Amino acid sequence: MTLFVDTSGILALVDRDDPAHEGVVAAFAAGHTERLVTHAYVVVETLAVARRRFGAATAAGIIDHVLPALEVMPVDAELHAAALTAFRDTVESSVSLVDRTSFACMRREGIDRAIALDADFRTAGFATVPNARPGGAA
Repeated sequence: MTLFVDTSGILALVDRDDPAHEGVVAAFAAGHTERLVTHAYVVVETLAVARRRFGAATAAGIIDHVLPALEVMPVDAELHAAALTAFRDTVESSVSLVDRTSFACMRREGIDRAIALDADFRTAGFATVPNARPGGAA
């Protein structure tokens, strides 16, 4: 089985004060028996948000300790185009281009579950581990 890893999951993993921290830690522990994947745009978003919210040391810690546990998929031209089209078609919604890329990636790879706190994953038809927060986002 495969779990997709979203920015919100990584941020809750490194933030011990996040209410979802314990659940996310348990979900990451599943990585011992399940494949954990993400894509390059999630890495970019995660590092930018982590450095801004928590500082450079946390961003470096994600690079050193979290990313090695993940299979980071590249965002090729086809995936980017699909995500950009989906984003343009729903540009009035609050769903980000990174999330649209995640949804397109998950569909392409046949992944139906994500370590994500963003309720948009559930709205898009994916299961979230732990359960998404209503209105939650990165």
